Amino acid sequence: MSYTLRVLLLIAALATAGWILYKIRKLKVKMEDAIFWIIFAGILCVLGIFPEFTYWLTEKMGVMSPANLIFLVIIFLLLEKVFTLSIIVSQLEEKITVLSAEVALRSHDAARRLKEGEQASGETEKATDESELR
Repeated sequence: MSYTLRVLLLIAALATAGWILYKIRKLKVKMEDAIFWIIFAGILCVLGIFPEFTYWLTEKMGVMSPANLIFLVIIFLLLEKVFTLSIIVSQLEEKITVLSAEVALRSHDAARRLKEGEQASGETEKATDESELR
């Protein structure tokens, strides 16, 4: 593994960890997402700091070069994150559909009650007007 790739991995890992820690301090990221990105940065650090481990893992997995293994690991982790986010988005879309239906039913029910209330008050006013005329 080239020295340039190792340095780039370390810079990417430190930038990711720093960015996530900044977002955690500002309370702009959920803890489970932060944990994923911290682990991601840790894996990049391990692969950058210990090239022997990368070479060993490359041989065991039958990958052609350590750089390919690193790209494979990064792609796998990011695909896992996209899949997890896709599941969360699907669940949120279902919740939005249910909540929209509930709001529509409640507003329809409120409009119906208001209309019935106006009709009842109109009938009461008519009855009051008629009694005053007599």
